[in-house]
Amino acid sequence: MRRIVISTSSSGLDNLKVNTKVNTKVDLIRLRMFINNVEFIDGKNITTKGLHQLMTGVSCSAIHTQPAPETEVLALFNDLLRQGYEEVFVTTLSSKLSESFDTIRRVAAGFQGRMKIYVYDCLELNVCEGLLALEAEHLLNEGESMPRIAQRLDELRANHKMLFAVDDLSYLIKNKKLSSAAGFFANILNIKPVLQVTEGGEIIAVNKIRKFERALDHIIDDFSESLQQHDSFAYVLSAGRDDLDRYFVNLIQQRTGVKNLPILPVSNISLANHGPTGVGLCVFSGQIPKTAEYIVH
Repeated sequence: MRRIVISTSSSGLDNLKVNTKVNTKVDLIRLRMFINNVEFIDGKNITTKGLHQLMTGVSCSAIHTQPAPETEVLALFNDLLRQGYEEVFVTTLSSKLSESFDTIRRVAAGFQGRMKIYVYDCLELNVCEGLLALEAEHLLNEGESMPRIAQRLDELRANHKMLFAVDDLSYLIKNKKLSSAAGFFANILNIKPVLQVTEGGEIIAVNKIRKFERALDHIIDDFSESLQQHDSFAYVLSAGRDDLDRYFVNLIQQRTGVKNLPILPVSNISLANHGPTGVGLCVFSGQIPKTAEYIVH
């Protein structure tokens, strides 16, 4: 039986370095970005470096993101059907953050009786979504059924936590992820929100702290116990500022003694929404993806 895993590009798998000894074939349904009214296909005609350059340009307007069009998803599924695939497991970023899950599920319904398509809502994004997609592929290759794969991903997701902070709120305000009024008072008071993905897949501000450095202290304090556990996998989530990443990693080491944490990049879609001045900490605690071993850092 021919089986395959597909993910959405918000997983950031384009930017994750995977051990060359591991044969991964996860294909991507690529989201869209509209910058200065020009459409870009995530990972196709815009790279992380190019996105950084556009976002830091003085003439860059607000960035709007959209799911891949139904016609593109339909063409992908038809191509897989022609190639003889019988089962397709699709992981998507959180349905609370994008219409991708609903779009893909709508298209998948048309293949009932011809090809089994399981559309799984990760209720996550970035590296967590990417690791769940790689885990799904690993389990698929092990012969697990698609419902059992979904159950295992549920277990992993329930044991994952992410906290993220941004130093410059202007990108969130411009891209309407934070209201102008809220952003105005946050800037005046030098408040830096600490963001978290909830169990339900929404991004919320769990704390509003004055000064960026204190926001990073709060994140480290929140994870201090789980970072010490032997059955955990922690990584720093980077928006591409090397100086900020180094500062955060050194701060984690000073405060917890934990060294050599992997620094893994946010997806282009996340970067487009919150800008290049953020950094975060993520931990799988108690349940660790087998495929965490695949990641080169």
